[in-house]
This record gives sequence, structure tokens and C-alpha cells, in this order.
Amino acid sequence: MNDSIIKIDIAYFQERYDQIGEIPENIKNKANYLSENYNCFKSYYDPKMIWAKKVYNKKEKTTVQKNRFHIIIPDFTDNSLLKRKILGLLNKITNKNKLSLYDNIKDIIKTNDNHIVIEIIWEYIKLNENDLYSNILSFFDKDFSDNYIDSKWKKYIESREWDPPKLFYDNNILLLNDEYDLYCDYVKWKKGVNNINNIWLKFKFEEIETLLYSLFDYTIVIIKENKVYKHILDIYLEQILKILSVTKTPDIINKIRELDNSNFNSSTKFIIYSILDLENK
Repeated sequence: MNDSIIKIDIAYFQERYDQIGEIPENIKNKANYLSENYNCFKSYYDPKMIWAKKVYNKKEKTTVQKNRFHIIIPDFTDNSLLKRKILGLLNKITNKNKLSLYDNIKDIIKTNDNHIVIEIIWEYIKLNENDLYSNILSFFDKDFSDNYIDSKWKKYIESREWDPPKLFYDNNILLLNDEYDLYCDYVKWKKGVNNINNIWLKFKFEEIETLLYSLFDYTIVIIKENKVYKHILDIYLEQILKILSVTKTPDIINKIRELDNSNFNSSTKFIIYSILDLENK
């Protein structure tokens, strides 16, 4: 593997950014459109808008409301109500209030079908990366949670759930024209697989090499075939980097060092160098 990487100080990019002039109105409109219509493009909150919303809500509370529009959720089944209750608690958890909300969740676990409860929590964890949520898996009876996680792990490995859906293979996500729904599905899938790998690193650490070698072996396959887009290759390398950042498996790192990166895209090279840098950390 060659060492043709150039490191540029972040100050250079800051200087270039500061030199950018007035942004064209059509670009601003496009950015606003994407932010308003596609969740995966919402990268930050505007403090002014948050403040304006608080002021507006305060005024609303002091005004007598008439003919207010109410949204009624028609699904009143026990499972639906339970799901909304659990999700309501999960959405509120922070480092400050976690103990009290954890107690509420433990009460739910004691008084409800654990198979239903753990499935709701599992799906939430897949969409939200934070130990505050994955910690909840340890609240269940150990034998029960171990068996549940084992079954998920077995299905993940045997069904190759780490492999992106065919739709992403068939389309160059990075060059699509206005097909933002597909791009957002791609971002959502990547986020989910990243979150699930965090769970495996936490609960299946002793078996994680099974996944690591599966990812690496298939990475070599798609490199040799040279038939897929870079965003697919990067998905595998990002997963490998995630696992190696915890395990630092020398064998895999050495094999990645031996790759010929001369035909790789810059972003792919960056991931590879991040993997090789793990040896120095």
C-alpha cells in the first residue's frame, strides 16, 4: 500500500470557507427545501428558530384556544399503547434524568410481555446511537436477554444483514439526480448498521471476529470484481473501522495495509488510513 496521502491543516479550510461570498438565492432555496422535506439533510438546529418557537408556545398557552385541531391516533390496542408509552420514555432519556426513567422502564419490564418490550427497545436502539438506550437491554432477566441477543446475532450473521440492500448496489447513490428519498434510505440504513454494530461490540464482543472477517472477506471480493460503486466499498470499510477501533485485530490491519489503493477514491483511502492509524493509538 502506498503512502500518497497529503494532510492539510484545518485552518486552510477555515480560511477558504471565510472567503466564500454571498450564496446565490437558488442555492439557499435548495438547501431550505432539502432541510424541510428530508430528515437526513437536517444537520443542525437554528437557535433563533428554537427561541422563536418557545416564545410562540408561551403566547399560545396564555390565549384561549377555540376550534383547536386535535390529532387522534385510532390504534388503541394494548401493544400500541405499550409501544407509545415505552417510546415516550426513551425519547426523554438524558444523562440527568436517566435513573428515574430507567426505573419506569424496569417497571414496564416487570409487568408486561418481555418479548414485546425488548423488541420495541431493540428497534429504537437501531435508530438511535447511545449507550443510554443499549444499557436497557441489561434490565431484562439475563438468560432471556442473552437468548434474545443470540438469536438476533445468529440471524444477522446467517442472513448477511451487514450487506446493503440490492437497491443500493443498483444505484450510484452519490450521483442520483433529485432522488432524495433513496439517498435518505441509504443514510438511514448506514446509521442502523452502525448502531447495530455498537450493540455487537457491547454484547457479542467475544464473537465479533466472525463479523469482522466476514466483512473483510467480502470487501476483498467486491474490490476484485470492481463492479460496485465506492459508496458500497466505503460501507464495508466503515464497519471494519468501527470494529477495529475496539478490537485492533492485527491480522486484519496488516491485510488492509497490503491492499493496492492506487485506484481507490479519496474518501476510501481516508478510511483505510484511519484503520492503519489505529496501530499508533
